[in-house]
Amino acid sequence: MPPVSEYSGLLLDIGGVVHNTGVRMVERLARREPAMQPVIEEIGGIASDRDELWQRMLRRQVTERDYWAQRAAELGAAVGETWDTRALMDRFYQLPEHEWLCAPTIELMTDAKAAGLRVGALTNDMTAFHGSEWVARQEHLKLFDVIVDASLTGVMKPDPRAFRGGAQALGLPAGQIVFLDDMPWNVDGARQAGMTAIRVPWEDPAPAIDTARDLLLRLGPR
Repeated sequence: MPPVSEYSGLLLDIGGVVHNTGVRMVERLARREPAMQPVIEEIGGIASDRDELWQRMLRRQVTERDYWAQRAAELGAAVGETWDTRALMDRFYQLPEHEWLCAPTIELMTDAKAAGLRVGALTNDMTAFHGSEWVARQEHLKLFDVIVDASLTGVMKPDPRAFRGGAQALGLPAGQIVFLDDMPWNVDGARQAGMTAIRVPWEDPAPAIDTARDLLLRLGPR
């Protein structure tokens, strides 16, 4: 018989883990909307070392919501429209699904469920960024046993209560959960809450997904 993992649940951020990061989505949208390119160049590249607003966000001086609200206004103006964050996200997700859905994560979720593991989402912004109607239409979100969304609960990561809420929703102790997120402070918060946490890098998520797969589906008790 194959070894049995010590973990019983998978808990995932949405943006940057299940959906490709907005950093990459801006690049893909700009290929279809060339008027955006001068704005991106003036910024110095979205999420680059020269993107001062992004750097301020990484220093926790502004929120991720603040970041995308400002970039949405700037990018919308470049194409002659008035955009808030939801309008920008709508444009991202009008692109073909293969450009925004992270297929390796979906495969991991599917395999985890087939192995009898609990699968949940712990997101700060999904409904705030997309709206409840969009969320309800997404077939891939039906893979989740539970979704805990700070847009609805008001408790955002990395608040310890958010991780407690995620564990409670899964019905598992924190020590039996593997958590994936793209923001370093959320990974730190999950570790402090007792979860095994893996950061998903913006530039290449595949190794993090592979590590989670190893922990959940290939490794025996340590």
